Amino acid sequence: MNNAEKNRGVLGCLARQQGLSLVELMISLALSATLILGIFTVYMDSNQTSRLATSLARIQESGRIATDIMAHDLRMVGFQGCADPDDVTMNVIAENPPTADFFSSTLRGWEVTSATWATGTEFDGTTIESRALIGSDVLAVQRGESVEVEITGNMEAVNANIQVVGSDVGLFGKGDLVLISDCEAADLFRISSQPSSGTWAHAKGVNTDNRLSQAYTDAARIMRFSSSVYFVADTQRDDVQGNDIRALYRATNNLLNQASPDFQVDEIVEGVESMQVEYGELLSTGNLHYTTADNVANMANVVAIRVGFLISDTDGSRRSSDSSSYALPGETIVAATGAGAGAVTHSEDQRLRRVFTSTVMLRNRD
Repeated sequence: MNNAEKNRGVLGCLARQQGLSLVELMISLALSATLILGIFTVYMDSNQTSRLATSLARIQESGRIATDIMAHDLRMVGFQGCADPDDVTMNVIAENPPTADFFSSTLRGWEVTSATWATGTEFDGTTIESRALIGSDVLAVQRGESVEVEITGNMEAVNANIQVVGSDVGLFGKGDLVLISDCEAADLFRISSQPSSGTWAHAKGVNTDNRLSQAYTDAARIMRFSSSVYFVADTQRDDVQGNDIRALYRATNNLLNQASPDFQVDEIVEGVESMQVEYGELLSTGNLHYTTADNVANMANVVAIRVGFLISDTDGSRRSSDSSSYALPGETIVAATGAGAGAVTHSEDQRLRRVFTSTVMLRNRD
């Protein structure tokens, strides 16, 4: 065989080896599609897992913040220094006070069943009444708040001025409420002088009387009076799917010298869809009975609070609509579809939801 014939044979073999048959091409495409589909499925599952983990982390953080903030306030319900609220009745001489009976008003609660739930209270006609979510609860707390202010000397008489010093003197303004107490007495008055002078007067005009219940010594404690109310309301914002975003709010009474209270309303935690509260009432038998606000016989006998939150994310990370029911203290939140009359419901959307419940013992009650 000469060289020319050899070359033609080699070229023929090469020609026969070029390209793929139709069957080979179809098999290659099927394998490639299967591989790509597998990679895409793994990616989608990984992305869904990541979204769920992010939503859960956000929900858990919101739940922690909500319970921590409320628990701090609730533990201090009725706090007036070392004066036991059961034994020492606060003497209120302030004009337009936030309470006439501190012991009975330190803890109050309402079931929001209509837009007029606040009738007869200081919240009547305010944005708190109109914004509070129907089906959720409202909880109000009053207490003394510790500050860095000390009495520098003993009062000479019950109508004498109070000499003070401390880094928090600047927190007070003329007409502000002050709670002063020791282990034997407690008074609530308004400052009639300029607090920055270090001499705090409690004269008539901003007070009904200029006499405190006793002449306090430098062992007495100065506190700010705190009056707050917690409720759930619509934020007027929507999530990426167009759902309403709700939040936990805290409204603080500014406690100025006026007949009509004014409240500063602050959003505390986004994503809170409902707040439900049960009150642990101490019965004459010594047993602790938890019930809702409308069934408490005497709020003064409540020694514990059970608070529950239904919290959702804003990303809609579920793959299907939420038709679950959620048990909160004193109430079960059900899906809107098929719910009976008077039921408290949640939207059947793709938001992830979780329940957070915390029980708080009230330190200043037996």
